[in-house]
Amino acid sequence: MKTTTVCASISRSRQIWTLLLAAVLMITCTSCGTDPVIRRIRQNGGLKVGYSSCAPSEDAPFVIAGDSGSSGITVESAAEIAQWIDTDISFVRLSSEEAYTSLLNGSVDCLWNVPSPAKENVSSVRTVETGIYYRQVVMTPAESDITRLADVRGKTMAVVSGSDAQAELHNASVMEGSLKEIKIYDTMTQLTDALTSGEVHCAVVDEPQALYAAAQNDGAFQWIDTPLAEHSLVIATRAEDADLCALIAEKYVKLSQSGKIEALCRQYAPGGSLGASMQAPSSEI
Repeated sequence: MKTTTVCASISRSRQIWTLLLAAVLMITCTSCGTDPVIRRIRQNGGLKVGYSSCAPSEDAPFVIAGDSGSSGITVESAAEIAQWIDTDISFVRLSSEEAYTSLLNGSVDCLWNVPSPAKENVSSVRTVETGIYYRQVVMTPAESDITRLADVRGKTMAVVSGSDAQAELHNASVMEGSLKEIKIYDTMTQLTDALTSGEVHCAVVDEPQALYAAAQNDGAFQWIDTPLAEHSLVIATRAEDADLCALIAEKYVKLSQSGKIEALCRQYAPGGSLGASMQAPSSEI
C-alpha cells in the first residue's frame, strides 16, 4: 500500500510538472513564432514611421502638431496599425529627398503616405497602396474667374519654396513661361494671405495643403480640378521586411474597408481627391 501511495504521488507530480513544462513550451513557442521583424521593432522601442512633408514647413493634413499631441491622416492611420501589432510608435519627419534613403539605411521601419519610389529604389522596397491621391493643383480665391489652367496666362502665381508644387510648376515650362510673375513664399500661411489680399492671383500648391487651407478658411479658396501632376501615395517597407509589409497591408485594407481612412481624409482635408475619390487600397508585396 505504501508503495502504491508513493507511486501515485510521483505520478501526480509528474503530471503537474508535465503540464507546467507544456505551458512553458507553449509560451516559448508563441514567442518564437513572432515574426523576427516584429520582435526587432519591439526591442528597438516601437515602430518608427517616416513621413515626407510636401514642403519644408508644411505637414498638414497628414501630421498636425498640437498641445495634446499630434493628429492627422498619417498619425491616426499608422497608430491604428501599431496598436494591432501591439507596439509603441514614433514619427520621423523627412524631406522628400531623404525619405527612401532613410528607409533603406534603417533609420525608419517604414514610410507612410509618401509618393511611390523612384525607379532606382523599386527593387529595394515593398509598398502598399493607400488609396489616396497626391496632386499638384492651381488654387485661387473662391470668387476668382480663373477656372482653367489656360486662364493663368499673364497672372501672378504664388508657390511655397521647396515644395513639390514648386518642382511641378518648373516642370510645366509652358505654364511657367506664360505667367506675369512668380512669387515664392516660405509657408502656406504666407501664400494664403497673399491670395486673400490680392497680392497674387493664383497659386500652385500641393492639394493636401490646399484642402486643409480651404477647410481652415471657411471655403475662401477653390482649385482647378485638372492637376499639374498626380501620384498615388504608398506605405513602404524594405524589401527584406516582407512580413511587416504583409501585416501592414492586411490591417490597412481592413482599416480602409471599415471607412476609417476615408473618414480621416474628409475630416482633415474635406473635398477634393483625397476623400472624394478614394481608390481601393492594394498591396504590391
